[in-house]
Amino acid sequence: MERKRGLHWKLFLCVALAGIQLSGCSKSGSGGADGDGTGTLSDSDLALQGQDRWGDGATIPNAQAGGRFQDILFEFDSTSIGSEYQQTVKDVATALRADTTLRVDVEGHCDSRGTSEYNMALGERRAKAVGRMLFDLGVPSSQIATVSYGEELPLAQGESEDAYSQNRRAHFAVYKKGGSRE
Repeated sequence: MERKRGLHWKLFLCVALAGIQLSGCSKSGSGGADGDGTGTLSDSDLALQGQDRWGDGATIPNAQAGGRFQDILFEFDSTSIGSEYQQTVKDVATALRADTTLRVDVEGHCDSRGTSEYNMALGERRAKAVGRMLFDLGVPSSQIATVSYGEELPLAQGESEDAYSQNRRAHFAVYKKGGSRE
């Protein structure tokens, strides 16, 4: 039941963030969320996204977790974990097996190309591919959850290949069991 509540909350946050972004665009009149026409978000918008996304800060920053929880990047329209990221997933699995009080949400993300529906499904497949690899590496399913944000929470703004490649990712949100994410 708590897992369903958590998923509903995440869906609510996605919808709320989309509403914030849309309202920012309609106020500017220039197509950019910050009013300068570039499509970038202001620092305050990004801070608000972070606050909405992470809530009370129950997540563990990557640096505090030994830097093991680096994003996994994907090729365009792919769910395959590239050979250059196999060791990263193994390191994450090792960290999770070593500390059974940790839990990870594997977040699937996409670039802005494709429909919202397609990107939500692709993000889910990416998250599940990484989650499945963690499970295959011996991480108990009780420590792994997956969620898709599709194109809704971009890491990089813009329409360049560099921005697209940064947004095609699986991100690890790490929590201590018993934290607010359970």
